[in-house]
This record gives sequence, structure tokens and C-alpha cells, in this order.
Amino acid sequence: MLLQALNEFYHRASKPNENGRILIQEAAFTEKYIRWNIPLKLDGSLEGIGLTENVEPKKGGRLFSVPKTERPKVAGGVAEFLWDGLEAVFCLKPDFDSVEPNDKKRASQIANRQAKFNDFWRQIESAFAETNSMTLKAVLQFRDSFQSLETPEFLRWAELKEDEKPCWLIKTANGTEEKFKAENFTFQVNGEFLFENDELRQFWRKTFADERSTSEGESETGLCLVSGKTDVAISASHPKIKGVPGALAMGASLISFDKDSFRSYGLEKNYNSPVSFSAVESYINSLNYLLTSQKNRLRIADTSLLYWAKKSDAVTDIFAQLFEQPDEKTLKSFMTAPFRGDSFLAEIQDEQFYSVTLGGNAGRVVVRNWMQMTVSEAIKNFEKWFADLQLIQMRLHDNDKIPPFNLFLLARATVRDAKDLRPEVPTQLYRAALEGHKPSLLLAKGLLDRIAVDLAQDGKKSLTNLSRFALLKLIINRNEKENSKMIDEKLNNEITDEAYNCGRLLAVFQKLQSAAHGKDFDGAGVVEKYYGTASSSPNSAFGILWRLHQHHLKKLSRDNKGASVSIKNEIAEICAKFKQTNPPQFPRSFNLQAQGRFALGFYQQIAADKEARDAYFQNKKAEENKQQNLFEGEQK
Repeated sequence: MLLQALNEFYHRASKPNENGRILIQEAAFTEKYIRWNIPLKLDGSLEGIGLTENVEPKKGGRLFSVPKTERPKVAGGVAEFLWDGLEAVFCLKPDFDSVEPNDKKRASQIANRQAKFNDFWRQIESAFAETNSMTLKAVLQFRDSFQSLETPEFLRWAELKEDEKPCWLIKTANGTEEKFKAENFTFQVNGEFLFENDELRQFWRKTFADERSTSEGESETGLCLVSGKTDVAISASHPKIKGVPGALAMGASLISFDKDSFRSYGLEKNYNSPVSFSAVESYINSLNYLLTSQKNRLRIADTSLLYWAKKSDAVTDIFAQLFEQPDEKTLKSFMTAPFRGDSFLAEIQDEQFYSVTLGGNAGRVVVRNWMQMTVSEAIKNFEKWFADLQLIQMRLHDNDKIPPFNLFLLARATVRDAKDLRPEVPTQLYRAALEGHKPSLLLAKGLLDRIAVDLAQDGKKSLTNLSRFALLKLIINRNEKENSKMIDEKLNNEITDEAYNCGRLLAVFQKLQSAAHGKDFDGAGVVEKYYGTASSSPNSAFGILWRLHQHHLKKLSRDNKGASVSIKNEIAEICAKFKQTNPPQFPRSFNLQAQGRFALGFYQQIAADKEARDAYFQNKKAEENKQQNLFEGEQK
């Protein structure tokens, strides 16, 4: 199904979409960076004193749609049409320092360079013979003029400073000289790029089809497993897919039978999994496009999530925003769209939505997960995903921004450093968002470890990591049994769960300690000292904390009796949910699920206290402003 979906995507994306854009180049062309233009007049002479250059959008040149040969280049001697490097266009060696160690290899290198040069110009001669194009005639006249020289007049081999390597210098149209750095050349005749000429592009389409027919004619025929067509030429090997995290930079194979143990029934190479040339081209080009498209790809560590819809590119814009920038405004608009009756969402409800998660293992592409569902199913799962992530924000400052619940921040919250992220973590989160999948409870362990470590090191500052606690809430709730009380967005005083209330109690003990000692307190508090033990072995930790909190209550009572009574009542309210003994009977230990509920109870209690305190001071300030305005009014 994956290859069939990619095949369908290619045939759609290679045609103009709803915005008139072609997303994937047709098979006969590819996109390449070209820096150097050889500007010619119709008589074949150089226009100006040197070459012009394309320096945008980066130093390697400008990105063009150029002809792409179908012939294999492994054996050498094969050039591109109308564009190529120094060897093909001028039969010159790019780097004289790279000398082969023996005469045989040197002779082979020279012969290969000459063959590539001959192939480059043979193609132009063939194109001129068929089209009789005056622009190609100018290019051939230019070739005849520079062949009588050792090098063209705009190229010079230069020995630079002692500490610099010798190199080719290219004379530019403005009279300066630039170092050649293995860039590509092409031709402009009367200001027109030849590979943009409609007549020459049509010629190349026919040439490319002939090249492909030759290649396919040498292959076996059979049934294509992707298209279902019979008696079609089967590709013996498939091109590499580039840009897969964890794979080789030169690319990796999705389908490859390069060892005897992978083969069966005496079949060689990729005949073990027969796919036609056109289907191979479709899935390779689709994957290469999706892996570079910002709207169709999300990358986290060594994993890439690719997603697309069967018919509409606009669908991916929605999901790209939800994955990358799920800010408050975006989420509100997304959540309320069905109730607003948005016509676009109504139109795409039944459309197929696809998603594949890819990783790499050296020379092979690893498919970690494949999903297929309707857009409406994906949207419903996304709504549940964001609803499950909702959690009161713990702000230390009024100008703190709510961090987005994008997948990178959520996955990153499970580890100390992003480089430690395991590939299965983002995969599980993708599935949780798109399929409504229940993430493994083991993911919570990484979150809980980070919470304990950061609390010991940074105290309350670590509580501002909303992604960490939001993900913990989602994991704990989705792994709860049916009869268990789910943890809400805000503090729930009605939950009788012991683990949740132990977390709340620790938060109140911290508040009590801070109130008793005030700003003079310096050193590790009850949270820094006891959080780790209290969250896993509550009975041993809370035995100490119970005795300690009584001393804090006495001290606070002497300084601020009202605050002491308020906190004492708060402690009594929480303790009423435990077995009624004095002191309360705390559990001996908490499992991973209970430790998660403990952390959320602790977090929500502190966030609720902070919210109440902020509201109190805000109301107090508003009342003071009101009184000030009344006073100023009376004075006037």
C-alpha cells in the first residue's frame, strides 16, 4: 500500500495542483544548482569579457530545472545535456593535485574525461541535427573556437600564495577572477538559457524516452506489484533515496536484494520484488520530494514523519501547522472549525490521508510505521490529542509564553539531550496524535526521571516545562483502567487517588516551608531533598515530612497565624482522602503509573496555588487603581 500511495501521489504532484504549482519535476528533468553561465552571441562569440554567475539562493549557484540523463554513470563517460562540470564541457581536470598513482590509472582517467567531453558535445550535435536550432549552432561554433586553444580565454590555472592550493580561476563579466569550486556550467545565447527553450525541452523529452526504452529493453518483463500491470519491464535495481535520517549521505535503498540470503526461487537483484521502471520512478521521486518539503515532513532526531493527502495539497497545510506550530490561536481555530461549519473541512472529510515514519540504517531505509485513514479520522484523533495535552500552565513570570505542543518539544521532554532521543519515541507520539494510539507507559519513566533530577537541581524553575507535564498527563490518562478517575486540565480536589494526593501534599509542605522561613531561607527545601523518595517510596519520605511540617506550622503560627490556619486546613483536606490514622497511613511504594499521578498532583497543586495568588494580587491592584481614580476624581 505504501508504494501504491506514493505512485498515486507522484502522478498527482507532477501535474499542476489547485494553486497551479507542479510539486515534482517530470521524469526527464531534475533540479540542479548551476553557477556559471557562458553568455554567447548568435555567431558563437563570447558576449562580454567573461562569464556571468548565478549566486542566489546560495554560493553553489541558482536552482534550475535541467535535463536529466537516464543512462548509468557508474562506468564513466556519460555527460548531461546542455549543462555539466569542467570535465564534460571543456575536457579539463578540476584538480591537478589529484594524480593517480600509476600510468594505467592515469590513462584510464584521461580516457574517461575525454569520453565524457565527447558525449557532452555529441548530444548537442545530435540535437542540432534534429532541430536545426540557431542557438545550438552558436554553441557548436563556440566549441570550435576554444578547441584550438589549450584553455578557453576566461579560464586560467593559477599558482596562488604559498599556503594556498593552485586552482582554476574564472574571469567574470565584470573583469574580476573567481575561484572555481567544482560548480556546473551552462550556456546562454542572446540571454536565453538553452535548457529553458521549449523546443529543446521537447527534444530532450523524446531523447529521454528513447534512453529509457533502451534501458527497459535490456530488462526482464513481468507483473509490477505496484501498478498491477503485466508484461512490463521490471527494474533490476532502484535509485537511492536521499535525506533519510540515520542513512548514508549518498542515499539508501527502500527495496534491495543485495545478498543471497535475501533472494528466493533463483531470482536475482530486485526481480525478487518486481516493480516496473515507471513505478520505481514514481515512488523514488515522491519520497525524495516529501523528504525535502517543509509542508509534508516533520523530522525529529533520526526519524522523519512524511504525510500527504490523496487529492488535496491544502490538507497538508493544516497538519503541518498542527505538528509544527500548534499555538493557542491555531488550536482554538482547529477545535472550533466543525462547529463553525467550515466548508473546506467538510469537503475533505472522506479524503484518504497517508503517513509514513522513516529512519535509516546505513544503506537501507527503515519503515517504522505506516498509516492510512480518512482525513476526518485523523482530525478526530488530533482533537483528542490536543485535548489530552491540555494542562494548566505554570508561569513564573507574567510575560512567559505558552510553549507550543509540537512533537519535537514533546519528544525532547523525555530525555536530557536531543541526541539521546530513541527513534521509537517520536514514532509512538506520531501514532498517538494521528491514530489515537496509547503510548507505552515506559515513556513516562524518562519524563519522571527528568522531573526528579531537574527539581533537585533547579527547584520550581523546572516546572515551567509544560511539554513535559502535558505529555505525562496524556500517557498516564491513556494507560489508565476504565474505572480510574482521569486527571483533568486543572487541579481536581475530588480525586481520592493516593498517589495524586501525595503529590499535592508535598506541594503544600513546600508552600508551608517557604511561608515559615520566608525569604531568609537558603538551601535545599523539602522538594529538592525528598521528591525522589516521596514519589516512589512515600511511606518512608512522608514519615519524615510529617514531623517536619509540624515544626513549620508552629513557626508560621507565631509569625502569621492566619496563614498557618489556612495551610493547616489545606493539609487536613488532602489527608482526609487517606486512611484515617494520625499521622495518615501512606502507601509503601508507587508503581510507574502511580508515580506519574504523583508528579501531576504535585504540579497541579503548585500551579493552582500560583494561579490563585496571581488572581488575588491582580484583584488587589485593580481595587487600588479604582480607589486611586476615585480619589483623583474627587480632587478635580
